[in-house]
Amino acid sequence: NERAVMDSIPYSRVFYHAFPGAVIMHRGRRYKVESMNSPPPFADCTIGYCRSIKLGAFAKQTSVAYSTRALALTHITVVKQFDRVELLPGRRKEEDEISSSSPAAKTSQDEEPSAAKTAHRQVLYKYPELHCGPIAGSGVVTVKRTVHGYKRLSPVNRVEISRHELKMPSMEYDTNAIWFDVEASLLSGVVTDFDAGVHALSHALLAVAPLFVPCTSSDIDCDHSKQECTRVLLFDSRAGGAGITSRLWKHFFQPNGMLSSAIELLSHCSTCSDDSGFKGGCPGCLQSVPCINFHEDLSRTAGLYIARRLLKRVEQTNLYRSNAQQAERQTSGSTQRSMPSTPEKSVIDNNFDTPRRTARKRALHFARDLESAKKRSVVIGRPTWPADERL
Repeated sequence: NERAVMDSIPYSRVFYHAFPGAVIMHRGRRYKVESMNSPPPFADCTIGYCRSIKLGAFAKQTSVAYSTRALALTHITVVKQFDRVELLPGRRKEEDEISSSSPAAKTSQDEEPSAAKTAHRQVLYKYPELHCGPIAGSGVVTVKRTVHGYKRLSPVNRVEISRHELKMPSMEYDTNAIWFDVEASLLSGVVTDFDAGVHALSHALLAVAPLFVPCTSSDIDCDHSKQECTRVLLFDSRAGGAGITSRLWKHFFQPNGMLSSAIELLSHCSTCSDDSGFKGGCPGCLQSVPCINFHEDLSRTAGLYIARRLLKRVEQTNLYRSNAQQAERQTSGSTQRSMPSTPEKSVIDNNFDTPRRTARKRALHFARDLESAKKRSVVIGRPTWPADERL
């Protein structure tokens, strides 16, 4: 009966919770989803807004002794890049010459076991400019999510009983995002549980984001890939972008920024940091944000190594150094800023853009680039990017 509505689910989560065959709990009773209205091939349904097009999942009360969990795939493609931060080759050759000529380096070459023990620390904490080139970027990405099946779990010990395949249409939308390179080719062979560490670092960044920008855990999301992770990627959950990741971009390249807060969260959690042998985090740190993989494959130890390595590389960039110098000048309280500006200086300053004017121009530039994405919003089953000429 279409009039007997039990609950409403956000459009972006309907395929994860109300797929055919799903077992849901409502007011202490167990229901099984029998069928779902097939969505139209091209539905313009923005996340967070109510439109005329709706999906209906019909459920029946049941007494089955298992629970279900959706199996989903998320594919994120970078469409356009606005900003890019590169790590230029610095004093790499000089450090190599000093380290090779030092007597400590000669003794370490003779002692193979000691060199093998210190190899991890040399890679993780030394030579942050080992891989030069782009390490961070921001722009527009296409997020494509597909629920391809589900698995039945035992209600006693959560052991998997069976798996079932589904044919559900993909949900695809465009939004703002920021991403950071984690040197997978170098660290994957050094750090144990590297992929789980990248996943844990992404969760830690989502957890500390409200400390820098007013947002909630439902406003931003990350790439929850569990295999062959090569980057940490954060994106706006709202189709077309809400501007949250664009505001978070500058806090990565400032002293005591997001990376420092994520490292502190990974290393000093008041709840689970003392639990020996457990690396998956707790609802107070890594599991405080939504996850399509249900908080599986998380490693606090590996994430801490990757975060410290990434922070070392970020500190070598010109953007971070200029922001650090600017912060030092602001804290020192220079006399030039305390003095009132003269008429001649105000006339000269009119020829240049103020920070607010520059930020306004930047926002207008982003809005023009995302105009087509806002029109397209969330599209179910649409062809891949691009199709702007036909809008």
